[in-house]
Amino acid sequence: MDAIQKNDSIILKGTNFKSKPVFACFKYSKFDTMVPDLMMKYGKSVTNEQPIKGKEFLYRGERSSPKFRPVPINLQPYFLPFYYSMLLVVGSDERDTLVLTSPIAENVRRLLGFSRWSRKHEKHECMLRHIENEIKFVPLSYNCTLKKLEKDWHKTVRLRKRDTVELYVVPKPNEYFPMLFINCSNDNIKNIYKNITALMIARNDPIYYCPFLFTCAIFRPIIFNIIENRIEYKQRLPNIDVTDEEFAMRREEWVDRERRHMISDCRCRSNTAIVPEVQQRSIWSWHSVEVIYYTYDCYQRLPDPPYYTPIHHNCKSH
Repeated sequence: MDAIQKNDSIILKGTNFKSKPVFACFKYSKFDTMVPDLMMKYGKSVTNEQPIKGKEFLYRGERSSPKFRPVPINLQPYFLPFYYSMLLVVGSDERDTLVLTSPIAENVRRLLGFSRWSRKHEKHECMLRHIENEIKFVPLSYNCTLKKLEKDWHKTVRLRKRDTVELYVVPKPNEYFPMLFINCSNDNIKNIYKNITALMIARNDPIYYCPFLFTCAIFRPIIFNIIENRIEYKQRLPNIDVTDEEFAMRREEWVDRERRHMISDCRCRSNTAIVPEVQQRSIWSWHSVEVIYYTYDCYQRLPDPPYYTPIHHNCKSH
């Protein structure tokens, strides 16, 4: 539990939730237009009303690093002017409004209405039911399990206004990160936003600065690779680790996926040796491993420890 508690202190530092919040990568029609509009308005305020086109992602093949074409304006590298999803955070506070992060202050009345094509405003109940029935959340358990909200959860969210949202103007708008908060107090919003963006910026790579990749990193905090017949691993966010029990289980999943055999069945972290392959395969780059984990969200938990050699060998680390 120590590792998990340490992880929570990183993400939840300064917060006082009654119970741990849950996270999801969220896409909904209202915010599909609202978030880019807010970012465009901020961008124009920086560039004297000139529109921002954003960073263009250039993919150059599986084994090469992702590239970005520079934006011809003076903005920080983590400011990506267009997002197509946001990080949904559902907490346990008593809060009567939805709160959306924003890079700039704006008259919220102008942002009302879920659909630009409909004269009649849809109510938040529609969105809350969608969240309850369709969205799977990542809890702060770091064990590759997803959860859904309880039945009739949407009835417990008592919003003061049924068709509006408040804005939380972030302290560093050129590092803006879109989040929607439900049942979160102002202090908790401020601190959790600060903690999450600091973790993602520490990756020092703009491609990881997005809601989907954050939920991936919390869902599966460590990734594995096989290099020269040894298992190696990396933390996907700084200082976000798992317990030794979860580490061994995730390592077993990776060995099973690669159809390899470990020399020892010792579950300690320093046990890394695997049986050499007769025919050597190409070595995965760490970027390729990241892509694999994004593609295969969750491997099935294995009923029994897999793929050890038939004869037990003691782990040399002991």
